[in-house]
Amino acid sequence: MGSCSNIHISNTNIGTRDDCIVILSGTTNLDISNVKCGSVHGISVGSLGKNKDEKDVKHLTVRDTVFNGTSDDIRIKTGESSASIIVVTNFIYENIQMIELENRSTLIRSIALTHLVNMKKGESHVQIQDIKLKNIYGTSKNIVAVNLQCSKSFPCKNVELIDINLKHTGLEKDHSKAMCENVDGSVRGRMVSQHCLD
Repeated sequence: MGSCSNIHISNTNIGTRDDCIVILSGTTNLDISNVKCGSVHGISVGSLGKNKDEKDVKHLTVRDTVFNGTSDDIRIKTGESSASIIVVTNFIYENIQMIELENRSTLIRSIALTHLVNMKKGESHVQIQDIKLKNIYGTSKNIVAVNLQCSKSFPCKNVELIDINLKHTGLEKDHSKAMCENVDGSVRGRMVSQHCLD
């Protein structure tokens, strides 16, 4: 969905061969709750910034939701060498269960705020800021359960991780991990995987 405002999606099961829900340019005030997602991917924002005249994406809430066997459950994706300079802001992800998360490299790939970077084309010019992830729990087959990759030119700002409990169930005999790049944020409460924010 794109260029939408004041939308509420709730109490539904979604199973597709792609994303459960895709959120595109110009979407504001979107509330998603009590959704069960069993698709290939989870709830994705973007890709953003690739086209001219794109609009900001603001005020998204995802809560009380279950992802079962998906990859990239929570994802914000921006394009390299952006044609638009836009802001992605005021997102809350809360009370979310992830069952056997399967990220490929993995708010982010289990939780994925991912700015795609191409050395020839340049970095993303989409500003991601004011993102809160609270009470995210469950299991991940990939050892990297939280992957925050942001643009050097437009680093992610004010990313809050609160009570993230994602246990690794894959073949590697180790705890789940987090990876961060160009992210300003904070951590509170319990953290499994080990966090990567100061």
